[in-house]
Amino acid sequence: MVNTERELNETSLRQRLRRETTASHKHLEAQFGLLDPSLDGQRYRRVLETFYGFYVPVEIDVTRFAVAEPPIGFPLRARAELIERDLLALGRSPAALAALPLCSDRPQLSCLEDFAGCLYVLEGACLGGQVLTPLLHRRLRLAKDTGAAFFAGDEERTLPRWTVVVAWLDGLPRTGASTAKIISAATATFDAFARWAAVSRGDCRGRSERL
Repeated sequence: MVNTERELNETSLRQRLRRETTASHKHLEAQFGLLDPSLDGQRYRRVLETFYGFYVPVEIDVTRFAVAEPPIGFPLRARAELIERDLLALGRSPAALAALPLCSDRPQLSCLEDFAGCLYVLEGACLGGQVLTPLLHRRLRLAKDTGAAFFAGDEERTLPRWTVVVAWLDGLPRTGASTAKIISAATATFDAFARWAAVSRGDCRGRSERL
């Protein structure tokens, strides 16, 4: 019985994260429509620009927080650099990239739980990228070097990395971290991204900032 309870405790966080963020996750996916058969190159580039505007400032926040905390046991990934590479491959100039708006209405990282919830969203997106990459190749003829580097991500190393990240997440409650706060932070990250997607779609640059 003790072992069974321990196993449930070790897996409950990832199970609850997936279950309790499903609605926010699906809402975000609907904002982008990357699985829509009508997706074309122009729309795909706009989606990447939206991702860029969110990932650049959020990754800066994540890195700043991580530097001030004990090591988490795995390196952070700079995904915004991959988006930049894709946009350049798709014809955006460096000057145009520098002029893109950046999200200011983003999740706050004030504690370990905030950091963990945000990282769950950023790292989980890499799993979805493994589904999208072959679709982008079939529909838009894009590969890692021609505009799909972000979604290709770590390729065959994606699942092993995700396993490490999830193991770290599952261990947090045993260190005293609040499961409820981690879930709330993950939901807040999904929701902030969805709001930014809506803003970007309406080209509401008044709610953006430069770092």
